[in-house]
Order: sequence, then C-alpha cells, then structure tokens
Amino acid sequence: MIMKDLTKKDVEGLRGELFHMTLFSIAWAMIGEYILHFRDYFLGAGLVLIVVVYLALYSIKLFDLEDSLGDKVAAAEGAKEIKRDHSYELILVFEGVAILVTWILLLKFHHQNWLISCFALIAGLHFFPLARLIRQNSYYFLGAWICILAVAGYLLLSSGLVADHIANTLVAYGCAAGAAVDGLGIMLRTRTALRSHSTSHF
Repeated sequence: MIMKDLTKKDVEGLRGELFHMTLFSIAWAMIGEYILHFRDYFLGAGLVLIVVVYLALYSIKLFDLEDSLGDKVAAAEGAKEIKRDHSYELILVFEGVAILVTWILLLKFHHQNWLISCFALIAGLHFFPLARLIRQNSYYFLGAWICILAVAGYLLLSSGLVADHIANTLVAYGCAAGAAVDGLGIMLRTRTALRSHSTSHF
C-alpha cells in the first residue's frame, strides 16, 4: 500500500489487511488440523497461532495511532474510497459464489477430495484483483503461491502418489503459511512507513 501523507484511513487500511491475513491463516490452519484429525498434536496450528497473536498485538498498537491522526481525506478521495469499498465487497461476493458453486459441482460429480485444492485456487485467484484494488503488491505473490499450491495438490491427488489427506493437508498448511508470511511482511512495511512519518515507536 502506497502512502503519501499518513492519515487515519491509511492506518485503518493497513490494520484491515493485517486482520485479513490473520483470519485467512487461521482458517486454513484449522482446515489442515481437521483433515489431520489433530494427529500432529496441534503443532502446525500452534505455529500459525504464534504468528497470528504477534500480528494481532501489533494491530492493537495501530488503534492507538489512529486516535492520534487526523482524517485528511479530501472529498474526491472519499468518493474513491467508497468506490473501492464496493469493489472489495464485489470481489468477496464473487469468491463466495464461486466456492458455493464449486462445492455443489464437486459433490454432484463425487470429487469431494478435490474440494481443498479447488477452494485454494479460488482463494488464490481472488488476491489478484485485490492486489490491484488496494495497491498491495505482495498479494500478487501470495495469490500466485496459493494457486501453485492448488495445482500441486490437484496433481498429487490425481497421481495417487500420496494419500488424499496428506495432499490436502499440504495445501491447507501452505495457504496458512503464505498468509502468515504475508501478514508479517505487511507489518514490516507498516513499521517502515510509520518510521518515515516520525512514529518509530510503532
């Protein structure tokens, strides 16, 4: 996310993306644990949880910073923000519809074992328009990573080289790890941006 003059809206946007990554990584970690039936003794989810807690604590600090900043968004910028919010909502709606339709079709044609890979592909693809919309370039890499995982998972399932639950677990934890790493990257870039605005204590 590119910032010129730091405003309350800028910080709110960065905090929102951190929240997005924490939810995304937790969801995929729990999917991985469900597939494994917690046979890894919650180790994978525990590692993701450590990163998520760290990101959440940093997000709380950003609340304090928001209170200390004025809202410098001009009327034209405010209109752009509204349009951007509507586009954001449309992306999420299309993602939800795509997941629902995919789920129905895979169940109908008895390919339930492809659910995780297909859901991952949809999730990965949704990051590309998001990256352009909110100017978060790291989302291009995250989207590409998740799409590669989805295709790899499908190939593993089709080849029969590994058991279905192993392939699906690798995809799920790969998605969780990618989101956690991206969240850390967003946090580091946020710190850099804040230092440039003389707010180094954040």
